[in-house]
Amino acid sequence: MRRRDFLMGSIAAAATAATGVSQDIVIKSKLDRIGAMSGNFSDLLTQATDWTQPVAPGKLDIMDFPAMLAERYGIHNVEVEDRHFLSLEPAYYEKFHARLQKAKSRMVNIDLELDTTGYRGTITPCSPDPQIRAHAIELTKQWIDRAALIECPSVMPNQGRTWGDDLTPIIDALKSLRDYGASKNVAIILEERGSIPIDTLVKVIRESGIHANPDMGNWKDEASMERGLRLMYPFALTVSHVKWNPDRFSLATAVGISKEMGFKGIYSLETGGPEPYAMQQDLLDKLMAYL
Repeated sequence: MRRRDFLMGSIAAAATAATGVSQDIVIKSKLDRIGAMSGNFSDLLTQATDWTQPVAPGKLDIMDFPAMLAERYGIHNVEVEDRHFLSLEPAYYEKFHARLQKAKSRMVNIDLELDTTGYRGTITPCSPDPQIRAHAIELTKQWIDRAALIECPSVMPNQGRTWGDDLTPIIDALKSLRDYGASKNVAIILEERGSIPIDTLVKVIRESGIHANPDMGNWKDEASMERGLRLMYPFALTVSHVKWNPDRFSLATAVGISKEMGFKGIYSLETGGPEPYAMQQDLLDKLMAYL
C-alpha cells in the first residue's frame, strides 16, 4: 500500500470514528433532558391503596424501575406516582434512593393522588372545602418529607376539578406548601388538566409563588395548547410532561414552544396502554427527533 493511500485511509477512519463519537454525544445530551413516569407502567406496577396493609410488588417492582429505565432506554430521570411506592416508612425511601444511585439516576418529580383510589382530585390542597383542604395540606407535607428523603425536587398535587370564585384560600394553601417545601428543597408544581381555566390556573401559580408543569397533552386543540404552553413555561422548573396525540396537537410544535420559551427542565414521557414498553420507546423516538 502506498503511503498516500495509507494516510487517506487513516484519515477516513478517524473521521468516521469522530462522527460516531459526535453522534453519541448528541444522543446522550438529549437523553439527559428526558425522563419517564411510573404511570406509563401502571399495568405492571402494584398500586398501594391502603399503606397500613403490606402489599406485594407487581410484575415490575418500583424498586427496579430506575434500573429498567436506565438499561432499556438510557433514561436516568425518574418520575413516580405516589401510590406506586408500597410503603410510607422512611427506610423504604432510603432503599429506593440507594437503587436510584446504583442506576446513576435521579428523581425529578412525584405525582400526588391523595384520594384512596382513582384520579378524582377530591382530596386536594386546592379544595374549596376548608376541612378537605387542611387534610390535603397535611398529606402533601408528608409527601414533601418523603420527596426530600430521595432528593426529589418537586411534588405535583392533583388540583381538583372545581375551585369556586374565591381563590384566596387556594392561594394561601399553596403558599403554605411552597414555604414548607422550600425548607426541604422541594417545589410545588401544578399542571393544566382541562377543568380549571388556564388564565385562572396561571394566576394561582403566579400569586402563590409555586411552579408549573407545562403538560404538552392536556389541551382540547392546538390553538389552546400554543397559548397555554406560552403562559405556563415561564413558571416551569422541574418537568414538562410529553404526550403523543396528533389528532389534537403537534408534538413538534409543542417542543418548539418549549425551546422558544427557554425551558431548561426535564421532558417526562407520559404514555399508557396495553404495550407499555413499546409505547414508551415509540414516544421516546418521536421526542428525540424533535429535541
